[in-house]
Amino acid sequence: MKIRTIITQDAEVDDQNSLRHFLLYANEVELQGIVQTSSRFHWKGFPGAKQTRSHYRNDFDDIPNEGDFDRPYRWTGTDWMFRVIDDYEKDYANLSKHADGYPTPDYLRSITKVGNIGYRGEIEAPTEGSELIRKAILDDDERTLYLQVWGGCNTIVRALMDIEAEFKDCPQWPSMHQKITEKVVITACGEQDETYRTYLAEQWPGIQFVKTLQMGSYAYPWFLMPEGESKDTLRAAFMKREILGGKSALASGYCTWMDGKYYEGEGAPGQFGTNPNIADEWFLAGRAKPEPYDFISEGDSPTFFLMLDWGFRTLEDFSYGGIAGRYHRVPGEVNSKGEPLNLWDVSKDVYIDREGQPHLTESMWPYVADIQRDFAARVAWAAADSFEKGEHAPSLRIREGLDLTAKANQTISLHAEAASPDGAAVRTAFRVYSDASADWAADMPLAVQADEAVFTIPENAAPGDQLHIVVKAEAAGHHRLVHYQQVIVTIG
Repeated sequence: MKIRTIITQDAEVDDQNSLRHFLLYANEVELQGIVQTSSRFHWKGFPGAKQTRSHYRNDFDDIPNEGDFDRPYRWTGTDWMFRVIDDYEKDYANLSKHADGYPTPDYLRSITKVGNIGYRGEIEAPTEGSELIRKAILDDDERTLYLQVWGGCNTIVRALMDIEAEFKDCPQWPSMHQKITEKVVITACGEQDETYRTYLAEQWPGIQFVKTLQMGSYAYPWFLMPEGESKDTLRAAFMKREILGGKSALASGYCTWMDGKYYEGEGAPGQFGTNPNIADEWFLAGRAKPEPYDFISEGDSPTFFLMLDWGFRTLEDFSYGGIAGRYHRVPGEVNSKGEPLNLWDVSKDVYIDREGQPHLTESMWPYVADIQRDFAARVAWAAADSFEKGEHAPSLRIREGLDLTAKANQTISLHAEAASPDGAAVRTAFRVYSDASADWAADMPLAVQADEAVFTIPENAAPGDQLHIVVKAEAAGHHRLVHYQQVIVTIG
C-alpha cells in the first residue's frame, strides 16, 4: 500500500527545484495535494496587514525577513506550479514506461491548490489549500497522512483550526482529537513561521513533527561539508552531465548556481542564477565560491526522501535512520501548558571522507551520492522511450529476514540475495550501523565473504539492545543504482 502525502511549499527557488525532483518519483507515493503557502521568506501581501516584530522560535533567526505584510515580499506568484506540471507532462509518457503508478498530469493539476499566502503565519480564513488538507485529515482512509512542510505551517494550521472549530463542542471530540493526532505526521524543513509554536504545539502537541533540516547536506552551504563522493555529485561537472543535459523537461527548468535563470518577484539576494555577486552577498561569503551550474539547493527534499522505498525502515521509527537521515525526539520540549511535544530533530552520523578520515556530520550526508545518481537515472528515463534503454535499481532480500532476536555470545549469519531488473551484475556490502545501534556495536567485528556476513553478539549486550546491520546492493552500470535492507537484531 502506498504512502499518502500532501506537499505544502512557499515557492522559493529550492522549493521549485524540489517539486521538479519529487515529480520524477511521483509513482512511489500517493500524492494527494500540492499546496502553495507562505513563510517568513515569501508572501503575497494582505491588504491592511502590517508586520509586527515576532519573538517566536524558528530555525532561521540569522536571516531577517523584511517588508510590511500588506505588500508582496519575494513573491513569485502561483502560476509556476502549473508550469512545472506542464514540464512533467512532457516527461510523463517515457517515465511511465519505466515504472507503474505515475499520476496523470491532469490529476496533478486537479490537486494543485493555493493555500494561505497573505503573509508570514497568515491564517485569516479557509482557502482552497486548507480545505484540501482538512478533507484529507477527516477522510476515512486509515493510512498515516504525511504532510510535508517546505515553507510555513500556516495552511495546515488553518485546516486544523477549522476542524477544531467544527467539532470541539461535540461529545466525540476527545476521541477524534486523538485519532487525528495519530493519523497526521508532519515532516518539515524547520519552522518557517510562528504557527507551529503558537497553535500546533499548543492544541495538538502529540502530532509528530519531524524537522528534516539538513542544510549542509542538500542546501546552499553544501560546499562546507567533508570531501568525498557525496560532494562530487553536487558539483557542476556532475550536474551538467547528468541532470541539466536536456534529457528531461522537468530537469531543464531546474535552477543551479549562476545558470542564467531569473525568478520573477525575487530580489537580487534571491537571484542565484543571475546575480554575479551572489556568493559574496549570501552567507557563503569568504568561505566558499560556487561555480556556474553547481547544485544550489533542495533544502526541503528530505521531507519526501524519507518516504521513498530505499529499503530503510525510517517510517517505522525515525531513529532508525535512512537515506534522509536519522532523527531523535527532542527531550524536554513542552508547550505553555507543560505538555510534552512530539518534536523530532536531526541526529548526526559518521561520514568517512576521501582520505579515510571520519567526520560526525548531518546523517543524510553519507547518502547524497546515492540520491544524486538515482536522480540522474530518473532524468534519463524521461529520454528513454523503452524500459530496456534505462537503468533501474536492483532488488535485495535478506534470507533470514529483517527482524531477528539473539542472545549474548550468539553467532548469526546473514545472506543477501540481490538481482537487477536490467540483468546487470550486482554486488552486495554489509556494515554495522553503529550510530543507530547500542554502544557495543561500534566494536563488533563483521566477517563478510561474498553475499554472507557473520557476526557474534558480544557478551556485554543487554536485553532490549538493538543492533542494526545495513545491507547494500549496487548494480553495475553508469548510474550504479542501489537498494538497501536494514536488519534489526534485538537482544532477548
